[in-house]
Amino acid sequence: MGNRRWLLLVVAVAAVVLLVGRTATALIVDHAWYDAMGVPTLFWERVLDTVLLQGGAWIVGSLFAFANLHAVRRTILAVAVPSRVANIELTAMVPGRRLLSATIILALLVGAVLAIPLTNWETLALARHGIPFGEIEGIFDRDLGHYVYWLPFEETMYLWALVSVVALTAMVLVLYALTRSLRLEGRRIAASTHVRRHLSVLGALVLLLLAWSYRLDAFDLLRAGSGPDGLFLRVDHRVTLRMDAVLAYGSAMAALIILRTGWAGQLKAAFVTLTVILLAAMGLRHVVPAVAARGDTLGDPARRDADYVAARALFSRRAFDADAVRPLPLDSADRANRAAMLPLPTPTATLGARASLWDAVTLAEGLRPGGTLPVSSTRGDDWATTGSEPRPAATDASGYMAVAAPGWFLLDGRVTALRVERPVSGAGAWRLSLVDASRAVLSDSLVPVPGSVADGRYGDKAPLVAPGASGARLLDGATAAEVPGALLDTPLARLAHAWALRDLSLLGADSTAGSPLLVSHRDVRERVRRIAPVFEQSTTVHAIRDGNRLYWVLHLYSASARYPLSQRWQVGDGVYSYFKLAGTAIVDAGTGRVRVMPAEKPDALARTWMTRLPGLFSRRAELPPSLAVQLPPPTDGAELQVRTFARYGSRLEGPVLRHLPDSAFINGPAAPVMLEQEGGAVASWSVPLLDAREAVAGVVTVTGGAVPTTYWWTSSPAVPWPATLARMAAAVDSLRAHARADSGGAPGPTPATVPRGSARAESAGPVSRALLSRPEAMVTSRGVLYVQAAQGAGADGRLSMGAAVVSDGEQIGVGPTLADALASLGETVERPRHGGRTAMGVSTPETDAPSRWYDAMRQAMKQGDWSAFGAAFDSLGRALGRPPQ
Repeated sequence: MGNRRWLLLVVAVAAVVLLVGRTATALIVDHAWYDAMGVPTLFWERVLDTVLLQGGAWIVGSLFAFANLHAVRRTILAVAVPSRVANIELTAMVPGRRLLSATIILALLVGAVLAIPLTNWETLALARHGIPFGEIEGIFDRDLGHYVYWLPFEETMYLWALVSVVALTAMVLVLYALTRSLRLEGRRIAASTHVRRHLSVLGALVLLLLAWSYRLDAFDLLRAGSGPDGLFLRVDHRVTLRMDAVLAYGSAMAALIILRTGWAGQLKAAFVTLTVILLAAMGLRHVVPAVAARGDTLGDPARRDADYVAARALFSRRAFDADAVRPLPLDSADRANRAAMLPLPTPTATLGARASLWDAVTLAEGLRPGGTLPVSSTRGDDWATTGSEPRPAATDASGYMAVAAPGWFLLDGRVTALRVERPVSGAGAWRLSLVDASRAVLSDSLVPVPGSVADGRYGDKAPLVAPGASGARLLDGATAAEVPGALLDTPLARLAHAWALRDLSLLGADSTAGSPLLVSHRDVRERVRRIAPVFEQSTTVHAIRDGNRLYWVLHLYSASARYPLSQRWQVGDGVYSYFKLAGTAIVDAGTGRVRVMPAEKPDALARTWMTRLPGLFSRRAELPPSLAVQLPPPTDGAELQVRTFARYGSRLEGPVLRHLPDSAFINGPAAPVMLEQEGGAVASWSVPLLDAREAVAGVVTVTGGAVPTTYWWTSSPAVPWPATLARMAAAVDSLRAHARADSGGAPGPTPATVPRGSARAESAGPVSRALLSRPEAMVTSRGVLYVQAAQGAGADGRLSMGAAVVSDGEQIGVGPTLADALASLGETVERPRHGGRTAMGVSTPETDAPSRWYDAMRQAMKQGDWSAFGAAFDSLGRALGRPPQ
């Protein structure tokens, strides 16, 4: 017995040492990481909130568990433990002090288990520091911050209390059954007076939790009312809320009655009380509101909810920033002011080169060997991540996968996309390529990998931080001064990191690097989430390049599912009633440093985080203009802003019912158009809005750059959308028919065939299985132009455009390319010239492509990078008309 006791003691001490060591090393490692990222305040905020949340839950849970377990202990008179001395069997009685010690230890363990799930320290941080919105909702007269900050924390506490009471009640019932204090005698349950009183207390606690749930339900009703799409109605306000209040107070009073009657042994009275509460919950909460809504007791059914519909419109505009949409007329009355706000491309010279023919998803699919049109896709988030791994949306035959949505910029006056791919196997060099998105035939060209990522200083040719990157990297701090990481220059630091990361090789890190620097949390989303946990991330990670550096861009949003009286929209896997742009996270792929540029007008939640962590946010002036101009438009926030604006209008124009075309946002946002702003050309996309007659009421344009903005171009006269699409499709069919006739009646739905090298350069050539792309609207100095293309696979398997049709609502222009379609519309189109080199270090002429790919092959041979050599060789084959088979 003595040896067994010592063994148990050793095991217990070892477990405590491991647990304490694990916790201590995790704290050391986290502090080193946050300190390297320049936000040590966030580490201490996280530690303090976690201690308050889990520590408080542990103390309260342990006390509650001890009270229940000690009550059970009082029913145990003695515990006999059989023992044996030589051949004599003895029965030893366990001392009461030892039973008390066991009860305390078990209560502490139960409290710890109950506290483990409370890891959402961010809810407590917002509840403690949240800056008020300064707006009252008008039903409960609460600041809107109560719903965004306090209500999530209160719901967390309610769920914890509910789980704790249910778990301890189940444990108590089992223990009483084991001690025979609660038993079944025939068909009745027999319990002692002590057990009856204990269960009465637990029953009263359950009723108090029920009262708490009705309080929370009243607040939740403002978010999800009984009307269509969760609309809060008059019956909810005048009837259901009052029923919730009656049930909350009634449940609290019933808890006192249950406690009194159960304690006194009046079981029938307790049973009647519980039955009345349950029946009242069903009748008052569901039946009474349904009956009141049927008649005219609350007023004329046709008009009584008008104020609540108006309230939803008002709160929805605020929640999704619909009032920030800037209205601009398309007529000539205010042309000078309009041009000053947003210079528009002219069809005669720049639209053909500044308008992409391909959206991001189609571009990625079209550059895959054998790629197809993603006609079944419903969103453009093919680069969104699940956990830390990106979905392999664009894997080509050579084993490469696109890791981010392309970044858009102007290169030699033409809209160009930057693609970043990594090998699927995880080994080998990454590929960067440029795509001239204004050409009818998709082809890419390799570009030099940014020096900060792959010049050999960091050991390989993969970005240090990237979407889906996993594991830690050990660098030489002497040659990586810009990289934020944890220095392993002391034995304690090496031991802590080796223990926390379970990597014993880190103990000898000082022998493999002169100044060992450990970089962890290399996935882009994980890294941004650790420093900005209160924000929702965009569904898409974008890749942009400035000079010789590669960056990942994520938009951050202030989001809440509990904002009251507002429309609810779905984004990704979440449904939100509040969604505003808070800022843009810019992650250096070569160093891992994160900068967050706040929105121009941050909301209260964003200001809360900016107040707590001022060192995390960068001013707009601190961002290089060449980088700021490449920031993409905020797709998710802009989509919800446009949907809200279409349904509820804005404060300036009042409620105007509009809707989006069915094809809107299929494959994500529309293909970008580059618009000139101060500092350079920024990417933008547009979508038309239709009125009740299915006519185009106007066009919404969303721009990127340092100050993303949404513009609303009113259209006059209204253009009938279905009729315009039908005419455009007929024009494409006519061009196909002429093409077949010119080629001798070749069968098949083939768009126009134009000889290569003719005046109509860039035509796609014969295309089989052509499909009409999504119709898009482009706002130009001439007005709104509607563009649609016939896209399909060419003879070499690459995705190509066989025909383009342009309409201004009255005239129809059609041709093999967008420039030809504009010319047939009556525009004098200047063919953009190619040539020269740019700040990106890449020349763009099609005739120079073989030279560039040959240089890339030579460079790959020098470095022994055969993956890059093969990619350049395939590109050279395409340029020579010999695509890889």
